[in-house]
Amino acid sequence: MISLSPSAIVRSQARQTLKGNYAAAVGAFMVLLLPVYLVEGLAVIIDAILYQLISDRVLYGVLEIVILTPVIILSIVFLSPLLNGFIRIFYKSAYTRKCNFSDLFYYFSSGRYHNTLHLNLALTIRLMLPAVMCFLPLIAYYIFCFSLMPDFVGTTLYMDFEFILAVMSAILLILYSLKYFVVFALYCEDDSADVQTIFRASKEIMNEQKSSATKLIFSFTPWMLLCLLIIPALYVVPYMTQSLCIGAKWMIMKGK
Repeated sequence: MISLSPSAIVRSQARQTLKGNYAAAVGAFMVLLLPVYLVEGLAVIIDAILYQLISDRVLYGVLEIVILTPVIILSIVFLSPLLNGFIRIFYKSAYTRKCNFSDLFYYFSSGRYHNTLHLNLALTIRLMLPAVMCFLPLIAYYIFCFSLMPDFVGTTLYMDFEFILAVMSAILLILYSLKYFVVFALYCEDDSADVQTIFRASKEIMNEQKSSATKLIFSFTPWMLLCLLIIPALYVVPYMTQSLCIGAKWMIMKGK
């Protein structure tokens, strides 16, 4: 008899959970992406207007950054509860085996929206400095190449090193972020809980379970590489999200 690893068991449970639920899961994923395309479309419109009105290319570049940056940031911030709703769909289905599409908009109600923004901003602030530190080698690589080796930029070797540094930086950030692995799951369980309490609980729960979360996350490496082809993401993202939510469920239960 073959003995399955914990991550393999979780992935198996995820596949069973998603049976009959893929339509709702993929639909939720497409709606989650919709704000990205809307912001991108708005950026193209603003860019086209500036291009027609401003002849000075330097001023055009400055205005583009000044106008587009706050638009993009504010859009991401104010629409971020969609991500919480997306996770809620899969976390609830980890218990009920039913994906409820309406949960995607659960945190936009007046009583939950403010607290959800608070949670998301608090997590973002906690990860900003670590993210900069993790991506510092990539940033240094950009500065070095653009300032001292402009002819090297755009070559195949340049892009290979860029990809390797980006992957290494992302892995470092993921490893650092493991202590917050169950933050969104805990928030799904009690969206009225104090944000600081949720962060403390996540750190306590993940204190001895980081290796399990690491194995589960990186067991999806081949699947994540498949997402580079774009279309497979419609299958991979719901599958991976469901697996991570089931993993979070078991980790919370064990932690408690």
